[in-house]
Amino acid sequence: MARSNRMVSGYDFLDRHAEVIERLVPGIRAVAFFDALGRPLRGHGPVPLTQVRLQVRSVLKSTAIGSGRRPMGAMLPVTDSERAAAFLLYAGSGTRGPDQTASPVAGVCLIVFHVTAGVECPPVETLQTQLEPALACVGDHLARYAGETPRGCAADEGVRDLEWLHEVTSPVSHRGAAQPRSDHGERLAKLVDATVAHLECALCALVVPERHLRIIRTAEAAHGTEDALRRLAPPVLSWIQNKNRPMVVNKTTNLNRGATARGAPWAVRLLALPVNGHGRVPAGALMLLRPEDAAEFTRRHLLLVKLLGRHVASLLETDFDVLTGLHTRASARSRVASWEEATPHRRGPHSLIFLGIDRLGIVNDTQGFDAGDALIVRVAQLLAEPHLPPDAVAARISSDKFAIALPHVDADGAADTARALQQAAAQLSPASAVGDEPVSLSCGIACFTQPREFPSVLALAQLACRSAKDHGRGGVEIYQDDDDSMIRRKSDSIAVIRLREALQNDRFTLVAQRIMPLQGRGDPEGFELLLRSPNEDHAPADLLSAAHRSQLAPALDMWVVEHALAAAAPHRSALLAANVSLSINITGPSLTDATFLERIERLIRRSRIAPALITFEITETIAVLNLTKAIKFVRELRAMGCRFALDDFGTGTNSLKNLTDLPVDRIKIDGSFVTGILSNPQSVAMVRAIVSLAQDLGIGTVAEYAENARIIERLRELGVQYAQGYGVEKPRAFKEVLNELSERESQKNAVLGREV
Repeated sequence: MARSNRMVSGYDFLDRHAEVIERLVPGIRAVAFFDALGRPLRGHGPVPLTQVRLQVRSVLKSTAIGSGRRPMGAMLPVTDSERAAAFLLYAGSGTRGPDQTASPVAGVCLIVFHVTAGVECPPVETLQTQLEPALACVGDHLARYAGETPRGCAADEGVRDLEWLHEVTSPVSHRGAAQPRSDHGERLAKLVDATVAHLECALCALVVPERHLRIIRTAEAAHGTEDALRRLAPPVLSWIQNKNRPMVVNKTTNLNRGATARGAPWAVRLLALPVNGHGRVPAGALMLLRPEDAAEFTRRHLLLVKLLGRHVASLLETDFDVLTGLHTRASARSRVASWEEATPHRRGPHSLIFLGIDRLGIVNDTQGFDAGDALIVRVAQLLAEPHLPPDAVAARISSDKFAIALPHVDADGAADTARALQQAAAQLSPASAVGDEPVSLSCGIACFTQPREFPSVLALAQLACRSAKDHGRGGVEIYQDDDDSMIRRKSDSIAVIRLREALQNDRFTLVAQRIMPLQGRGDPEGFELLLRSPNEDHAPADLLSAAHRSQLAPALDMWVVEHALAAAAPHRSALLAANVSLSINITGPSLTDATFLERIERLIRRSRIAPALITFEITETIAVLNLTKAIKFVRELRAMGCRFALDDFGTGTNSLKNLTDLPVDRIKIDGSFVTGILSNPQSVAMVRAIVSLAQDLGIGTVAEYAENARIIERLRELGVQYAQGYGVEKPRAFKEVLNELSERESQKNAVLGREV
């Protein structure tokens, strides 16, 4: 596949346009530009030139793509994993001239996206809206370079605008050095400040009411413009939100129509642009003012401010939480990192408060999600002065979780701040309360010295917050390494992380423990398959517990089934010849997973292993808790020929009824009865009763924890059919067991061959 980054020389200015487009639309893989004849000019990223060359020329010949006042793009298939959006570039006005004839086509902009399962490229209409001003600017510059005369802006102004736009929106400076990290307010303030200077305005204001954002910058000697803004902002913002389109007013008389007797006429020129949020109604506006004796706002200014508006919206979406206007987690991390750059030689202590709203779920369930959102907003409004110091960084981490970073504040100071927030929350209006109870907050605190420690200290503060909830909610807990509950939660979190990594990278291993027949009646032997972790710090029970708490149990079960059948499939003839069964454990969450049963059936058919050689084990307690689904699960797989064992039998309540309800082939006697069989008469009586019951029902019995020869012999005397434990055989690698069975079959076949 031909890929090109630089196509022809002489069009270096297109590189800057490509970088601006990539920042306006996340997820772009490559950007390429072609001239009016379809010849490639410039590429940014891996451009699939061979695949798209003919398609671009076809787009240029098409009249449909250029029809209408607003040209739309075309989506082109490139490869199985790539799609491209093609947009015509026009000289001058970008759509049609005053005489309603189409402006000259200057070329084509091609934007390539990488698509995978579940990830599609944006619709053409969305891209058109996002990129319209940028594409118009490219068309102007491309036409000028090719000798056309663009309408609207001079060549030198266009080049300066492009250079300036690239500079103010780039995450790195034009010299290649990384700019200091800053929060959204600083970045937006610098952008507004730069706009005043570059566009020679008296004032530039960014007003986003729903984010509590108001940034105003004025030029020197710009007298009276702030007063004009104060009077203009409400009606202009209302107009922008209703119309959702730019406003350009160059005639002062048009603005004076809104003047009242209470104020003087507004002797200014105005350019206002919607700043879009997630909804259809604009979140705010970017407003530029010039005195009436200054030059008028032109199409050049409008195009440039449109591009700025897209960048502002992108910053707002990235750095602001939509509902509360607080930092996002990524933005808070960046803001905390800037502490180190501001004071590189000064270390903490710093503190982090992780705050959770107690019983928010009850509000959502009883009053609706709108009430829950209102409560979240009310709490978020507390996370500012006077409850927090001015240099604090407050962020919304998830639904009802917040984080507050306090620079140069120790744990005791952070605890005082947390208690003050709790008191303020308790004073919220009754409409924000949970029933008759006041709003309460649980807070966890962790300290750190280096700002780069923010991600890890956030996790520790969250552990402390969970501990506060466990201890009755509405409390404040400080993370301590010697707190048993903290250590347990931290260990569990680490186990989940390692569990996910092992699942993704197939780092688990399977071992097999022999199930030995005891009665000498020709009963077949079997092996139970057990999962082993790649990390010896976590025992199988710890892994299973972590999997249950993180909803990963079905994924873990499916990993075992899939890998067990895949490993056994090449040895299916040896398993069948030896009549050896494989036992696989299934946990409770898998019984309630609607797709789990279907996936198991497909895997069994694909493996072509005789279903009668596959036994699934479910615990008695789990089966009873999900009895209806467990019965359906068992019956459908038994209909295929599979077998079932009921594990830990005898520990549940009403075990006899459970046994008659569930159609199983074996019961596994719980190890607590087996370990005491040599010394405890009650254990002997229990095992004898289970064996008698199973024989009457025609069900096999397996005794776990058969740890030595004496226990095995006693189990045989009591009539137990099978034994499993270290006294029989320690678990060993499943592959080793399979290879041994195949070798045994090969030797048997060789002997039969010689006899024949």
